[in-house]
Amino acid sequence: MASITTSFNENHERVGSWFLGPKAENLDYFSKFFHIILDDMKKGRLLFGPNDAPSITKGIRASEAFGNGMADLEELLGKLSEFMSNHNVPFYSPRYMAHMSYENSLPAVLGYMLGLFYNQNNVAVEASPVTTLLEWEVGQQLCEMLGYKRHSLEIASWNPQHKRSADEEPFGWGHITCDGSVANLESMWVARNMKFYPLALKDAMTESKFKVIDGKETEVPPPLAFAYDTFRVQPCVGDVKFFKDCSVWDLLNLKPETVLGLPEQLTMQFGISSDFIAGALNAYDIQTVGKDAFIQKYDILQPHYFVSRTKHYSWPKGAAVAGIGSGNLIGVAVDLQARLDTEDLRKRLNACLSEKRPVYCVVAIAGSTEHGAVDPLSEILRLKFEYQEKGLSFLVHVDAAWGGYFASMKRSPPVYRTDPENAFVGTIPLSDYTNKQFHLFKLADSVTIDPHKSGYVPYPAGGLVYRDERARFLVTWTSPYLDGQQGGVESIGVYGLEGSKPGAAAVSTFMSNEVIGLHPSEGGYHTLLGEAVWTATKMYCHWVTMDSGADGFKVTPLQMLPAEKDGGDVKKEKERIRATILNRPNLELVQDQEAYELLCQLGSDLMINTFACNFRLGDELNMDVAQANYFNRRIYEKLSILKVTDNMNERDIILMATSLSQDEYGACLTNLKTRMGVKGPEDLYVLANVCMSPFPTARNFVGNLADAFQKVAQEISADCRWRNTVSPDRHTFLLQGTDPVYLVYLPMFEAANARKRAIVRAHLPKDIMDLYMGARTDPTKFFTLTTSESVTLDSILRSGGSFDAVLDQGYPDLVHRIWHLSSTFTVSDITVLVEESLEGQHLDASYPKTMPFYFFGTPKEAHIDHLLLRAPNVQICASDVEFDFGAVQNVIEDMLGQGLVIVMNDVPEYAMQPFTSSHHPEFFEPSAQPQTFAVSAYEVAARSKDGHGLDGRLGNKIGDGHIILNERIYVDYNCLNADPTDPALHGPHSILNRFDLEIARLWDSYQRKMAVRREWRDAFFKHVRSGPRSATRGKHGGQPGPSRDMD
Repeated sequence: MASITTSFNENHERVGSWFLGPKAENLDYFSKFFHIILDDMKKGRLLFGPNDAPSITKGIRASEAFGNGMADLEELLGKLSEFMSNHNVPFYSPRYMAHMSYENSLPAVLGYMLGLFYNQNNVAVEASPVTTLLEWEVGQQLCEMLGYKRHSLEIASWNPQHKRSADEEPFGWGHITCDGSVANLESMWVARNMKFYPLALKDAMTESKFKVIDGKETEVPPPLAFAYDTFRVQPCVGDVKFFKDCSVWDLLNLKPETVLGLPEQLTMQFGISSDFIAGALNAYDIQTVGKDAFIQKYDILQPHYFVSRTKHYSWPKGAAVAGIGSGNLIGVAVDLQARLDTEDLRKRLNACLSEKRPVYCVVAIAGSTEHGAVDPLSEILRLKFEYQEKGLSFLVHVDAAWGGYFASMKRSPPVYRTDPENAFVGTIPLSDYTNKQFHLFKLADSVTIDPHKSGYVPYPAGGLVYRDERARFLVTWTSPYLDGQQGGVESIGVYGLEGSKPGAAAVSTFMSNEVIGLHPSEGGYHTLLGEAVWTATKMYCHWVTMDSGADGFKVTPLQMLPAEKDGGDVKKEKERIRATILNRPNLELVQDQEAYELLCQLGSDLMINTFACNFRLGDELNMDVAQANYFNRRIYEKLSILKVTDNMNERDIILMATSLSQDEYGACLTNLKTRMGVKGPEDLYVLANVCMSPFPTARNFVGNLADAFQKVAQEISADCRWRNTVSPDRHTFLLQGTDPVYLVYLPMFEAANARKRAIVRAHLPKDIMDLYMGARTDPTKFFTLTTSESVTLDSILRSGGSFDAVLDQGYPDLVHRIWHLSSTFTVSDITVLVEESLEGQHLDASYPKTMPFYFFGTPKEAHIDHLLLRAPNVQICASDVEFDFGAVQNVIEDMLGQGLVIVMNDVPEYAMQPFTSSHHPEFFEPSAQPQTFAVSAYEVAARSKDGHGLDGRLGNKIGDGHIILNERIYVDYNCLNADPTDPALHGPHSILNRFDLEIARLWDSYQRKMAVRREWRDAFFKHVRSGPRSATRGKHGGQPGPSRDMD
């Protein structure tokens, strides 16, 4: 037997035994344990019915058909296994820092496999006697970890006759759900049912029902009428009083413990059974009559449900499913730390109290999915008790789907000794703030907790835990065949939303909880998550100090430094982090008290680092939110696995991304934008890393990951600088009309070289005009004019100026680069009609309600060009436009030379945009013409180069009329929105690249995504289904084939 050593790093060494390992280091142990499962399964099958004859005989196993079946299985398994090993997301790697996913713990995987082989269904005890017991115990384990009172495992201590006093702490109860979304929905179901339970009880005491008995409709008196006059209840405020004297408002605001105790009170006061009470209420409760029956009968305002605006999507979904309505799920503002703002919550509770609006529940998030923030549960509970004294009662639920297992960390880490190889891995405790909130879980009414997140357990393993075990009776239908009791073991499946559910999830969670350990003194999850928090905080230190200077980029985390929060010297604090924390041996860092104390104050509440990058133009930071969004999106695409064809071996670090809504995050997001140097009302695209692995901090692997990120971001920042720096380029115009000729510039939102909307009147040489006139006889063809040399657009847009160009039918030919409709000629006598910036700060946050156009030309040749007020957009240009404005026709004709703005009043642009290859502006296509549009005409209010908004462009109204569009129409939503620095392109950057993109049909992200999906889908099924299966049939003569090498 090999010797077992102990060391100062014993905790981390024990962590190493809990995983298969990034390089499958523990595969030998896994194989050993797996064979234990297989051996015991075989023994169990042989022991049951020992005299039964084998069903799969030796003859069957020796047959060709059997051999072919096994060969088919082996072939498909081999192909699929190989494909998955090469193309799946590498959750097991320390380089993976994207989502709340990591390699499952070894005990959890083995537990799931153990349960899977026995296929237990925890819907009923008779289908899962062992796994139901394990699920019950998992629920009790979670209760204990969260601070709730658990039942003893000692049978002798269980007393079914025990009656709990009103002041006695209730026993908790929990169970496994398929995920946190279902757990959240169940908690909403409980809150809804509890709110209306007292009114159902009132109806059962006072309201008769009609029931068909022996074929006749018979009036049945209220089953609990005998209790109405003498039943007493404790209202939220004041002394105990008769139930009949309670107002509807009183009954809607009984404390949760009072509502849950009403059946027991009835039993104690009147001696009736719980079965009778349940039967009596069946025809009256909310699950039978529905919520709206109570709302309408008692004239109740729709109750509200409060949760932070950073809520998980499961909350509005749950509100819809539960009938509460997502409109009654009220988002509470967040503070600068992205935590629920309790002052905003207080205002909303005051409003509910003032207008007599019931409140179901207030949700505190413990570990938001996008930034790991922990809401101030302490203050939320304070408000709960404060408003109970004012007569407003509600539940408090904690959504700790992500954060629940961090409750195992409520103690300080040990101090260690020497570490010459820098192999020591430190832990970081919960911050004082977070620790305080977790200690108060015990006062919350229920908690969502997902073992398949921070518990390192396989999917599906969500969970819901109640402070008072009686709450589960509010969400059950029991059927005789499901309600059996086996030796005191309760059927758990009758509670909650799910029916059939895998017993394997219970075995998996139990195994992981037991082997790793939930109690802080055991060092288990406390150590594992503490090491992960250490990794997250070290990553935060790299993010917050990452700044590559001039012509580089800067990283700004959502979570501020202590100096930023306190108004201190931020630059000095960053220097201190670089000097005392970054690239420093872990053990040395732990032993430096001041540095370690600073480290413990950094990062998010629960190890999710959300951050945004911004690039520099020289020394100046980019100020455009849209361009910062592009930068971060490109980084994400480079450092993520978005499709099967992505090569995971090309990703040195894998991150996730999300978009933060300005409406939802408010001042929190504005503060982040200010800190990173951008301005604007747009949502912000941000990056994030979740550090679930305990391994990256050893030997400064975290530093290597940060370096890999910096290299990628620096490369992409160079593209961003090109996109946002004006430089000479080749520019393309659309030709409109013949006498005179107008040139409508083909702009681009994604390149500073072409980020303008412009229209000029110009003179072309006679031979070019003759060529052009002869070629344009087909009205469905369009013609472009492109500068022959690279110049800046400003050098062209000068009245009286000139430039050299070439003429093309359609877009300039960039495939052969030799063919044009004409040779180089000079465009002269330029007159600028329109010149407007399309920079982000000059665009609107929303599309206009109607569709506006610039209207110009001559009475014989009138043209329109769509105003581009927001990106992305569509360029629509039309020639030979017919128009009729009645009494003001002459005024319109006189003003066409200088230009007007017309608005299509019946075309709701805001409802149509954005247009893509899958959503065409079909009514503007040439094939759809002619069409007539009602329009209003306005003077152009200003000819500013920096126009902003439709209202800013509309001067005095001239009149109403209509226009008729013919076939000579140009429509483009591709080149206008194309990215000339698209990674699919090669060679030097140029705005002409958009035409390559157009030709190659790579411009549209939707189209590209669908094409790639088809590509990998076809490749995948071809891989797993094709091949010479016949070559393997009968290969092994019905005998098991050679096993694959597992070393």
